[in-house]
Amino acid sequence: MSRVSYAQHKVGQFIMSKTGINFLELPDSATISDWVEEDMSEKQVDDIVPDLAWEILDNSGMDRDTVDNICYGE
Repeated sequence: MSRVSYAQHKVGQFIMSKTGINFLELPDSATISDWVEEDMSEKQVDDIVPDLAWEILDNSGMDRDTVDNICYGE
């Protein structure tokens, strides 16, 4: 599995578990390829999943305070 595919899977799980929204329904799911490179380890990808989710949710128009709470907790 490519790192971008791995990241899409992990971000999709993260967003679904936190919001119930299917990641593929969001308008900016392509942003992952801007953040993830094929030479990254799975741990490196796992570490940026909340940041990826934050950008995707923010770009979808969700309120930033809500996005902060979803991705990073209170």
